[in-house]
Amino acid sequence: MPESIISAAPSAGPAVLHSAESARRASDIVHATGESIFALLEGTFIDAVLTNRLDGSSAGPVNAMVTTPVYARDFQHVLIPRGSRMLGSASPVTQFGQQRLAVAFHRLIFPDGRFMSLDKVPALNQRGDVGLRDQVDQHFAQIFGASLAIGALAGLAQMNTGLGLDQSWTDSYRQGVGSSVTQSSMRILDRFLNQLPTVTIREGHRLKVYLTADLALPAYREALAESILRR
Repeated sequence: MPESIISAAPSAGPAVLHSAESARRASDIVHATGESIFALLEGTFIDAVLTNRLDGSSAGPVNAMVTTPVYARDFQHVLIPRGSRMLGSASPVTQFGQQRLAVAFHRLIFPDGRFMSLDKVPALNQRGDVGLRDQVDQHFAQIFGASLAIGALAGLAQMNTGLGLDQSWTDSYRQGVGSSVTQSSMRILDRFLNQLPTVTIREGHRLKVYLTADLALPAYREALAESILRR
């Protein structure tokens, strides 16, 4: 089993229990309440729903709520109840054409106040694909508009100007001014051509959390939480 952190939040402040201490507490709970410790194996899926909106323009926090209770292998003991919270972070969009937002969770919070650290477990969509996709704006209108504007400015720089022996000083002047304006405009419009897509994940979006390591958990009961808080 990998190291995990289980914590309770007494009135004096949150107390974090590392692996050795949490094992002792778990052993005490087994003797005090008759409860056993169960294993959620790697590869387990946790159904959740997003409760805050994500914008791929920058990294941001993620808050999701578990919608379906997770049972032990005997299907008789609830290990993660409905209503538990999962906290994580979303990575910003970094590539052109990107359509999904990478999300990873680092903490699981139970309704009774206990929490467990997770090793950046990824979020999947309902089909099981890595990353979340909802609304994607590739900014095609701005990109094509900028391309047309650059082409038009380049054409204006050469319009109504003579070449060779027919070129006058006014033609040279217009060409120089047009070339300078074109270069300046291209630098300004270049940022529109290099604009990354905007990926928005709206609140209420359903997702699956994929466990990448085994978790050791007792069965969830209110009495179990009360026994922890009294210690």
